[in-house]
Amino acid sequence: MKTSKFLLSIVITVMLLITGCSKKKNSDPAINYQFQTTNRLADVSGIQSTSILWTSGYCSAFRIEFEAKNNNQVIERASLISLKIDLFSAITNLEKLTLSPGTYTETEFEVELNPTGTYAAIELNGQYSTAGLNGTPIVFRGINFLELLNAKNIIDVAENTNYKAIITIDLSLITRNVTESMLDGAVRTNGTILISSTVNADIYNIIENNLQASGDVIFEKN
Repeated sequence: MKTSKFLLSIVITVMLLITGCSKKKNSDPAINYQFQTTNRLADVSGIQSTSILWTSGYCSAFRIEFEAKNNNQVIERASLISLKIDLFSAITNLEKLTLSPGTYTETEFEVELNPTGTYAAIELNGQYSTAGLNGTPIVFRGINFLELLNAKNIIDVAENTNYKAIITIDLSLITRNVTESMLDGAVRTNGTILISSTVNADIYNIIENNLQASGDVIFEKN
């Protein structure tokens, strides 16, 4: 009798172990923040014969943030990062944030840029060309803190599913309202049109404002 009880207890223990191993532990969804630029050729004032071709650049990302509403509650997630991003690589992975499953409204994806050491918050290098003058070097250097904020109305986040949020800057849009006469009359430093908060500041302010409005976010399953 004792032997039968002992064997029965072993069978029950083994069954419990098998059942426990067969159950999958649910995990919170993760959102992988990514960064890229598109459309590197920009017409100036809509004139096709006058353009800027951006050829290289970087930005200094130091924080990502997610903010939205879920069941009328404000949800915030953030992570500090310290990353120099090559703006002309295909795509750059930043960091992951985890969320609880659910439907989120008034969703905002944010990447914050800040100068670090000798690096600017963002720097772009290119060539300014007109019908009568080709290949003038141009540099945009932003040394101020900059928020790149992109919004989605509603996103659905499922259990045990990972996602990616691809933050995209359309470089063809950042020179909107910059005219040919502004660039032709810009101060040159050793033959280069340097655009910063202290040199050619009028152009700088336009581009900085456009940067904050020229982004988009693609949210999809990873």
